[in-house]
Amino acid sequence: MISYSWSDPVASELLHDELALRGFTVIHDRHSFVDGSRISSNMSSGVERCDAFVPYLTRSSLYLDGDQAADRPAVVGELLPALQRRRENLGAERGDRPVIVPVAHGLGGRAATAELVRRVTGEDIGGLWGSVWLDQQSKHILPHEAAAVADATLHAVLERDRPEGPVDVTVVTRGSSPVSNAFTVDATRLLGGDRRPGESADWSRFLIGLRSLVLRLETVVSHRSVRLDVRCHLSAAIATGRVLHQASGWSLTVATRADDAAPAEVGDLTTIAGDFDQHRERGDLIVDIDLIGHDVATLASELAAGLPPIGGRLSLRWVGDGDLDAETIAAVARGVADRVRTAHGKTKPGRIHLAVAAPAAFGALLGHHLTSLRADLVTYELDADGSYVTALTIPADTP
Repeated sequence: MISYSWSDPVASELLHDELALRGFTVIHDRHSFVDGSRISSNMSSGVERCDAFVPYLTRSSLYLDGDQAADRPAVVGELLPALQRRRENLGAERGDRPVIVPVAHGLGGRAATAELVRRVTGEDIGGLWGSVWLDQQSKHILPHEAAAVADATLHAVLERDRPEGPVDVTVVTRGSSPVSNAFTVDATRLLGGDRRPGESADWSRFLIGLRSLVLRLETVVSHRSVRLDVRCHLSAAIATGRVLHQASGWSLTVATRADDAAPAEVGDLTTIAGDFDQHRERGDLIVDIDLIGHDVATLASELAAGLPPIGGRLSLRWVGDGDLDAETIAAVARGVADRVRTAHGKTKPGRIHLAVAAPAAFGALLGHHLTSLRADLVTYELDADGSYVTALTIPADTP
């Protein structure tokens, strides 16, 4: 839950996005409640049920420049109840809920801010300062600082709860209603929902947040098994599979419409037509894959026209009669990954350009297999005019 003054909306949005990118379901009054509902009662409910409480402390949220006798909802209705709830839960079986990660801006140094909060609230929060201390002279929290706060919050929650595994992770970028999984990476606000592909800078934030979640999980889970539910752009699905790659030690399954798909040990491309066409000894590689009849090849040709001369192109399309069930998706993903590796070996590309129309589960499994290629993976999404635009670049050295 984010607690803040309405005078600090930019800061609250930055914190919301970075927390959501790390798997948190964020309670944020501007986005979490039904229009017309009572914000005060909703925020009180949020304080009572949240696992982590992030107060953004400023002169506005502490009401330093206003009437101290007036209502102070951010203090009286949120900060004080959260501190009281934590105190009551200390030593309890489920630990210090909620984890409190205070963030101060424009209030001075740590000691001075703690003393100021003590005078305003009667509470001593000096022992709750974490490793993140903001630039006190900036207009508001900066994007990299919000990311650091989200990392610190995730670390604190996972260290306290230490999930044993297997871990359920949902990835949402199109506005789909997520299932009630323990971790939901929701980048819909950043990446534009269903009809927009998102900006490259925001896709980079998505990859950083996703990688941070996986890195933190690796330090605490005893059983590295993860079940993915990918309700997202193909770029997000490929990135998720790439982060949870086959050499990472994670055991992966991906939800499909009917069953879960596990990575196939052997590829099967009997239902796939097309092959690799080499143009030069060296150069970037274009891979276009169409499993659902979207004529990706034509769009990829338009894409290629705007790129430097390429080394080769791998163009594949579905020609099967049956359904893309879980087993078929897994086998085709493995087969396509093997073809990409072969083409990579022939052209030694610096970048592999991926234009894909397929179920999201296929994208996750394809990314899972595309490791150790020594090439950046560049993904594309359809823009409003129906052409491909660059979405995400996954650097070759992504762990």
